[in-house]
Parts: sequence; C-alpha cells; structure tokens
Amino acid sequence: MNIMSRLRRQLALVCAVVTGLVLVVMAAASFYFSARQLRTQSEASFSSTLNTVFFYLQGQDVISHTWLAQMEASGSTWISVESGENCLFYTSLNPVRTELTTRARETARDDYGFDLLAAPASCHQPDTVSFLMNTGHGQYRAAVSRVPLGEEWLLVTILAATEQSAVRSLALVFGGCVGLAVLCLAVFAWLFTGRAVRPVEESRRRQTEFVSAASHELRSPLAVLQVSAEGLKDSPPEMHDRLADIILGECARLSRLAGDLLGLAGADSRGWSMSPAPESPETILLRAAESFEPLAVRKGILLKTEIPSPPLPKTVCDSQRIGQVLTILLDNALRYTPRGGEIRLEVYRRARQICFSVADNGPGIPDDQKEAVFERFYQCDAARTDKENYGLGLAIAREIALAHKGELTVGDAVPAGAVFVLRIPARGK
Repeated sequence: MNIMSRLRRQLALVCAVVTGLVLVVMAAASFYFSARQLRTQSEASFSSTLNTVFFYLQGQDVISHTWLAQMEASGSTWISVESGENCLFYTSLNPVRTELTTRARETARDDYGFDLLAAPASCHQPDTVSFLMNTGHGQYRAAVSRVPLGEEWLLVTILAATEQSAVRSLALVFGGCVGLAVLCLAVFAWLFTGRAVRPVEESRRRQTEFVSAASHELRSPLAVLQVSAEGLKDSPPEMHDRLADIILGECARLSRLAGDLLGLAGADSRGWSMSPAPESPETILLRAAESFEPLAVRKGILLKTEIPSPPLPKTVCDSQRIGQVLTILLDNALRYTPRGGEIRLEVYRRARQICFSVADNGPGIPDDQKEAVFERFYQCDAARTDKENYGLGLAIAREIALAHKGELTVGDAVPAGAVFVLRIPARGK
C-alpha cells in the first residue's frame, strides 16, 4: 500500500468516525426526547382513561357493556368491573387477561396495602392505586380502584400496555437509520477523501516525473562535460580550444536548464517575482520582434508584425515576463517554420483582454497534442535531437500567463501551421 492510499484510508476513517459520533449523539438525544414524550403521552392517556371510566360508572344507573367494550378498543386497555363477587364486565375468557387482572389485584393488595373488600373512604371519590407491572407478557400500567356507586361500590381494574414496545420499535428505527447513515457517511468519506487526495497524488506524481525528467536531461550534458574534461588531459594542445568550447557550451546548456527549473519551481510555489507596471502592449510586441529579427533573416523567414490602429491603451502587467512568453513562442515558431516561411505577430483587444498572437506556417500541432505541448519536458517529435530544446519553454509560458490571471492556448493557423494566443486582463492605471 503506497503513502497516498494509506493517507486516504486514514482520512476516510477519521471523517467517518467523527461525523458518525456526531450523528450518534444527535440520534441518541432525539431518541431520548422522543421516548420521554411517548412515556408522557402514555401516562396522560392512561390517566384520561381512568377518569373517563370513573365518571361514566358514577354517572350511570345502568352500565353499558357496549360502551366499556368501545373504551377497551379505543384505548387498547383491559377493563374489569366487579360488584362484590359478581363480574359485571369481562369481555372474554382470555387466560392472559385473567392472569394479569388477578396479578394486578394481588400486587395492589400485597405491595400497596390496598383492601380489595373494604368500601371506599369517600362516597364521591374513588380510592385508587396505580403502578407499573412487569410481566412475562410485557410491561403494563395497572390501576385498581374502589368506585363508590350510591350505597354500593364497584371494584374496577384497568390494565394498559405501556409505551415500552413503542420505544423498542422506535429504538430499532433510530438504530437502523443511524446504521444506514453511518454507512452512507463512510461511503461519502471514502469518495470525498479520494477527491481531496487526488490533487495531492497528481502533484506528487508530476513531481516524481519532473525530477525523473530533469535528471535525464542533466545526465547528457554532465556526461559530455566529463568526457571533454578527461579529453583535455590526453589530447594534443591543438584540441584544447575545441574541447573548451564544448565545455562552455554544455555549461551554458546547464545554466539555461537550471534557470528553467528554478522558474518552474517558483511557479509551483507561487513564488514568481512580478513587477507590474503600466506598459504599452505594442511596445512589448515590437521589442520581442526586434530581438528575433536578425535570426529570422538568417533563416530566411519573414517576421511580420501587425499593430492595431488606433494604439491600444497601456495595461498593467510585468512587461519582462510577458516578453519572456513572447520570446518562448517566437523561439518555437522559428524552430518549426521552414525556410521561406512566415511568422505573424499580432496584438489586439477582445472585450476586457489584451491578446498577443504568434502564428507560423510550419507543420502545425495535431489535435491530440495541443494540450500536451504545455506539459514539462514534452516534445512533439520524440526523435528530436535539438539540444537547445528541453520541452520546458511552453510550460513556463503558461505558468506566466496564469500568474497574470490570463491564459495561453494553441490552435490551427490558416492555411497551415500553429497559432499561440496569450490573453491577459486589460487593466489600466
């Protein structure tokens, strides 16, 4: 397992655990308040049932079995009404009901000292004892009462299942939801950390490739330097000047490569040294064209510059850096334009951007390589043996464009060739 995979696993685990703990705490708090609310509602419902039954029994001359049956059905309760030893309302011979009713009376008598045979202490208010009763059939709320009825009284036993089963069901629902949510969070954390780590992994991969490519480029001039230096020892004096020229040339190559590498390192760390100042876009273009005019004449290439009329307003930029981009683009154009060809330089304004265009009529760039040419150490022709070209120029040029909050793109020139366009914001001062 590589470092990035291990880092992704650790980040995903931490993210899932932390968010999972927060979710569990929130779910536990919600469950607690929901369970307490269910208990409060259950107690209030049981108390309301007691009061309704007592009010009905004390206000009726004839007890309606139908009404009591409806009360049992609506409140999910069991009601037993007895007068002396006669059961006035017993809806069924359910053995569980009989067992629980008997146990409720025995509990009231034995644990709470409730006399099942004594008359009520008041001729208006029932004597009642209420309690929770745990049985093998679940938990029940029980109430045993002596209800005065004129000169007589009734023994009433009411049983109702508590909210325990509802709380248990609620716990299963909360647990299932929390488990599913934690699973979803784990999947999300894995995908999210994968996306978060991807740029780091890509940067690390590019860094590895960059170091490998730089090492490869450094190996060739160093080998030439070593061979030339060793040749100085054994060669005749007339060869010394030639070997010295080779050494100086390779030193220049190494210096140029080191400068390019330092420039890219500065771009990676956002450490470009920028000196923005108002500058005429035409001046920047003409300065770059003039520096390449002698080389273009020597190669038999026409260097054509197009300046807009009226002149463009000055824009705030680092003219040295923009000139560096144009130098890179012109150098590439001169390398790929055949003798008798033409290179066109143009500057113009489009909306809020200043555009510098460098077009040649060389072989052009295939569509599948138009983005690849901006990669470091990339060369369109793998067999190219030009020692002056390391494949870093366009990468540096694009970094300078980005540092100016602009862009550098490549397209097809008409009728043939490639055209590079540098666009930077038109900022006046």
